[in-house]
Amino acid sequence: MPLPEPLRVSDGTLVSLEPLEQLRLPPELDGGHGTNRALGARSQIAAQTDVDAIRAWLARFVDTQATFDTYRKESERLLLWSTTELRKPLSSLTHEDLLVYRRFLADPQPAQRWVMTGRKVARADPSWRPFAGPLSPSSERQAVVILNTLFAWLVNAGYLAGNPLSLGQNLHRRNAA
Repeated sequence: MPLPEPLRVSDGTLVSLEPLEQLRLPPELDGGHGTNRALGARSQIAAQTDVDAIRAWLARFVDTQATFDTYRKESERLLLWSTTELRKPLSSLTHEDLLVYRRFLADPQPAQRWVMTGRKVARADPSWRPFAGPLSPSSERQAVVILNTLFAWLVNAGYLAGNPLSLGQNLHRRNAA
């Protein structure tokens, strides 16, 4: 199966699905001017972009490799989905966006862009994808819990103005569609 074409943003920059450690986002998608940024607040972290903010959050878990890997995977998936599917920074996501994301976790489409085919590959491999397949309901719930932790920490750190996941419990249950 051929690899999907990278997405082109308004300035012509290509955005492709790459692991967090390799990801480079154009200014319109990097979160520097996200609509949910806590502008004017006294940020407790030096991050100026969403990738740097996620890295600051993940730095808390480097001593526990399994936790670090799981938290990186979930934050990375959301960041990649936000920038490639919605074409907006993570720091601009709304509660409604996260309702759509929850449905996406159950069926990440287009599969050729999001799901690895065959065996698992190294993160640096060009055929790497963020998903091995759709998530089970329990894995969806775990993803939302992890992302809620991320957003809450980014609010407490002064990077975000608010947590779009704290607005209701309906994200913790699969919506009937």
